[in-house]
Amino acid sequence: MLFDRIIEDSLSFIRRMLWSRVDDTIAQNPFQPTRSQEGEFGFIHLLEGRDTPRAVRTWMYSPRRKHLDSANIVSTSVPIDLHIYMDFLGPLPEADTPRAFAERERIEEQRQKGKAVNTHRLQILKASHFLNEDGLYDCDLIFWKEFDFYRPQEEPFSEAISVNMFAVHFTDLLALKCLNIASPLQLKTEAWASVVDEVITIQLA
Repeated sequence: MLFDRIIEDSLSFIRRMLWSRVDDTIAQNPFQPTRSQEGEFGFIHLLEGRDTPRAVRTWMYSPRRKHLDSANIVSTSVPIDLHIYMDFLGPLPEADTPRAFAERERIEEQRQKGKAVNTHRLQILKASHFLNEDGLYDCDLIFWKEFDFYRPQEEPFSEAISVNMFAVHFTDLLALKCLNIASPLQLKTEAWASVVDEVITIQLA
């Protein structure tokens, strides 16, 4: 299933990214931070290089961790990071196989009937920053949701571009929202659902 493949791609990316921090023999890092922003409670980093053709946007949130050392507050590394992934669903724009054409026709028929067709999937995962006591990395999918970012007023030829731009904007707003949450790593699935709904409401306003 497509869902399973996207999950596998996401977990594989996390493993490669984390191993690159401790293994100097890796020829090329599986990600490149292109932009970072600091907040009161942590940092967000925009990552490129998530090696799946369905990756649209990738952010990582790293909280601050402070302790008292000689009466001074010192920031230290944190054990857990938050990963925010947005992936494209449906046939890829460059796909020209019979299956892709058939899927596009099915999607168009659904939309002509007034039915929503999800275009993207959001995933929020927690991943350990370092190896655990068993020599492994901890990784948990804590929230996922699918969205229909298609806007009917868009011309058909620009559909893939326009829906991805909408998805990118939404993911950026969600990453920025994390900077205003004291402990986003402590949020449960239900709480993330509320945060995501709030962000999508802001975007649609």
